[in-house]
Amino acid sequence: MTYAKPGDTIKFVQMAGHDSQTIDGMIPEGAEPWKAAMGTEGFSVKLDKEGAYIFKCNPHMTTGMVGAVIVGEGAPQNLAALDTAAENVKLGKNMVVRTLRKMKEDLKKKGLVQ
Repeated sequence: MTYAKPGDTIKFVQMAGHDSQTIDGMIPEGAEPWKAAMGTEGFSVKLDKEGAYIFKCNPHMTTGMVGAVIVGEGAPQNLAALDTAAENVKLGKNMVVRTLRKMKEDLKKKGLVQ
């Protein structure tokens, strides 16, 4: 889990054998999706919209390489949309659901959700 402020840039390192791509429907409304090619060292993305961004490494998604970035203060306003979008994930659905569960547990520990 990574936390960021609106306008922060996230940089992906150690990308040999990996890529990074947002999952359809699992970013804030109006946010730009991203897709980094395999091995694109130092790929970076600027996150302007508040909310949660769920992303994956395509070749390793089913082994758990799914991540989350929460941008902004408080609970992400797109939590309900993430749950709905997770139902439509085909490959690696269990890992997406696991990531969402861990994200919610972390938000709960921080007192941001009940």
